[in-house]
Amino acid sequence: MIRIRHAAAAAALIAVASVAGTPAPAQTPVPINVGWAQAPGHLAPLLDVLAQKHPEIMPHDGKTYSAKAVRFAGSTPQIEAMAANELEIAAFAPSSLALAITNARLDVRVVADVIQTGTHGYFDQPYMVLKDGPIKSVADVKGKRVATNAIGSASDAAMRVMLHKHGVEDNQFTTVEANFANMVSMIEQNKVDLIAVMPQFEHKLDEAGKYRTLFTMGQAIGPSQTVLWAMREDFIKAHRAALVDFFEDHIRAVRWFLEPKNRDEALAIAEQVTKQSPTDLAYAFTRKDFYRSPDAAPNIKAAQQDIEEAAKLHVIPKAVTLEPTYVDLSLIEEAKRRIDGK
Repeated sequence: MIRIRHAAAAAALIAVASVAGTPAPAQTPVPINVGWAQAPGHLAPLLDVLAQKHPEIMPHDGKTYSAKAVRFAGSTPQIEAMAANELEIAAFAPSSLALAITNARLDVRVVADVIQTGTHGYFDQPYMVLKDGPIKSVADVKGKRVATNAIGSASDAAMRVMLHKHGVEDNQFTTVEANFANMVSMIEQNKVDLIAVMPQFEHKLDEAGKYRTLFTMGQAIGPSQTVLWAMREDFIKAHRAALVDFFEDHIRAVRWFLEPKNRDEALAIAEQVTKQSPTDLAYAFTRKDFYRSPDAAPNIKAAQQDIEEAAKLHVIPKAVTLEPTYVDLSLIEEAKRRIDGK
């Protein structure tokens, strides 16, 4: 997926075209920068390795499109990158999608699923505190220190919704932005009082025996379309054919990672990309992981509910109605028809 095309290879292609008498140059792959925040939940950074190992799964990679996974701390920083035309596919939380539309005035469309939380019996993100610490209830977070990956991210928005429900306003606790990977050590070192826990770190806190779940994302906002992919409408119109190729490859790749018979190899790829240990990744691609649609189909109803709840509790300034204006599932629908033949 994230393929570097070397100058020598490009020269060889030109030479072949010349010998064959081709009057026009070969089609240049459409560059697609894809945002992501945490792996292997977000599969984007794993797809380059998969494409190299199994090119038959992603046959259009490097031909009609050339995709690059770009890491961000969370979903909100991707708004600015998309506004500057530096990002073609943003991994947005529903709340940050609403901000992109209402604040940044971006003409974007929901195009695909990334991860869902607390649905179909899969992972429901916990927010954890010390068992013997000062926080006994959600209301006790008032005056405490809370770790978040990025203000306005999916994890952050769900946390604030829960706190607001219990009378804890944003100015009544201290927000500490940190990478998810650093949050476990931060709570152990008494630098924060509450952390959001990704599935790869949950086992460490459980084994320590000193921590407990205060609430989960599902308890805060219900089943959630935690992260979705969004694109600018003008980019979709300009490159529809290449984007259908991209999503055809992407759906095949998602299904490959979810197929139980591929799990050992899928875990090896996750270990290679994330540098995490086999123990930390034991949850991956099981029901202890986030839910991913095998058709890349987002739960628009859940995303809409997330937005409305966040606006009602003033986590975001204004809600937006997604359908029909800000949803375009035609790319994944056409890609799925190519794969499944129906």
